[in-house]
Amino acid sequence: MPKTAIRLSALLAIAASTTAMAAAQDWEYIPYMGDEAAESKAESSSSVASGTIDQVQFGNVWADMDVQLDDHTPNGVSTSTTVGNLATATRHTGDIDAEVRQGFDAAAVATNRLRGYSAGTAVSTTTAYANASSGGTNYGSNSYYAQQGAAGSVDAYSRIELYQADQVASATTAVANVSTSDNNHGFSVSDQTQYSAANVTAETDADMCCDGTSASFATTAGANATSSTGYTSTNYNRALQRTEDGTRVSASTDVYMGNGTNVIAATNSFGNSATVHNEWGYATLGIDGAPTQQENNADIDAQTYVTLDHWNGYANASSYGVGNSALISNVGSDTVLYADQYNSGTVYSYADLNGASWTGGTGIVTSTAIGNAATATVCNYCSDGAVGGRINQNNAANIIAQGQASISYGGSVYGSASAVGNAATIQSLGEQ
Repeated sequence: MPKTAIRLSALLAIAASTTAMAAAQDWEYIPYMGDEAAESKAESSSSVASGTIDQVQFGNVWADMDVQLDDHTPNGVSTSTTVGNLATATRHTGDIDAEVRQGFDAAAVATNRLRGYSAGTAVSTTTAYANASSGGTNYGSNSYYAQQGAAGSVDAYSRIELYQADQVASATTAVANVSTSDNNHGFSVSDQTQYSAANVTAETDADMCCDGTSASFATTAGANATSSTGYTSTNYNRALQRTEDGTRVSASTDVYMGNGTNVIAATNSFGNSATVHNEWGYATLGIDGAPTQQENNADIDAQTYVTLDHWNGYANASSYGVGNSALISNVGSDTVLYADQYNSGTVYSYADLNGASWTGGTGIVTSTAIGNAATATVCNYCSDGAVGGRINQNNAANIIAQGQASISYGGSVYGSASAVGNAATIQSLGEQ
């Protein structure tokens, strides 16, 4: 396979003229994946679909949507999506061998506004990516290598100004680099390398009179994100992720409602995130000698503000900020996590809830900030699946979590603030 035969730098020739990306050349790419048996299995078919995708984007991309509801409508939906580079290397069935290289140095902006009178169901979705790539197959072998570099800025802004709605759902997402892999009923080798020198911002601003049954607002900002999923699949994975010093990743959610029912506002901000979820097949995130490596030097900021003159049911304001996150979970089969994590960026989380509930509702405020987080979990009910590996964590930055609840009247109020430098968990859940 190309990935086991060639030595590449972390951002080999992705927009080589970009100064910010050139710094990543010092991070040498270590050819990945495993033993000769694994390589042989990944190339066992003579009908392998193979290819390479190279993309470079130096011009700005902007998507804008403005939906005005002058009268009541059963469904009001507003969607805005912008992507600098978009690549898909998938096959319905059979073997596939794909390499994707993406470089971005510009501004990616998505703005979205949903406003007016009333809707039965109101949905706002705003998404901004610099680079996005996906690969995978079913009933075959998947060899997937993605290499992404981003500089400039990535911004997503959502504004909701409605008088009322029965149900409200909003999702605002800004991520510099996104890469996903999926394999079902087969064998997968997925190696994903990401570098971000971009500033990333995601903001949600909601101003409403009231909702009938529920209102949820989710805001996410991240620099680098990889994910891999599989079912009855042998699943090898690794991520190499780095964010540049002097950059920032910021997410904020600000909600005001005169009369809210079951209101949730959740804000998530991260530097590097690598996740694997597999079922009924051996799964790894990194291997011995070639671990997943995460280095976050960006400042991470997550803030949530919820103001409700009155609420029914529950009101939840939560914020979560993390420098590096590595997570693998599996059902029924052996699971391994090898990860090296280093964080030098300040991580700040703040959550605030203001208001009253004259009907005895519940208020919840949670604020969590973590430098490095790593978790490996196997659920081994009806099996003898084991979990193991090695985790190295180094945090060299301030980690701050703050929360505030100002409730004039209500049933119960729960507040929790947690600041953790390094958090690591290797666990087995089940009867074995």
